[in-house]
Amino acid sequence: MPRGQTSDDGMTRVAPNGYHYIKVDGKWRLRHHVEMEKILGRPLAEDERVHFVTGDKTDWSERNLRLVKQGKASVRRRLAQIEARIAELTAEANLLRAEIGKTHTDPSVPTRAERAAAH
Repeated sequence: MPRGQTSDDGMTRVAPNGYHYIKVDGKWRLRHHVEMEKILGRPLAEDERVHFVTGDKTDWSERNLRLVKQGKASVRRRLAQIEARIAELTAEANLLRAEIGKTHTDPSVPTRAERAAAH
């Protein structure tokens, strides 16, 4: 729809950030909010947000939409970041444990006993 022209209810548009909007009662609304309200059978509360489970902003199916309370998403995101970091650190610790457990095989490097005898 060209700029400056009015659009009727039911018309849609896609914003540069990929979010889809639909005209409802003369106002542009986020499509995933409208779809979640249909699923719930009620309007969204002020503290409710709708997230895409898969990140696909074109899939408005019930299985891809998740209702979350405001603030919970940032806590979930931080928990996911911490859990990912724990997994990275655990993997690194396991590599170091394996390195410590290796038998010394390089003949050009003196063993601990050879270094102690040299003093």
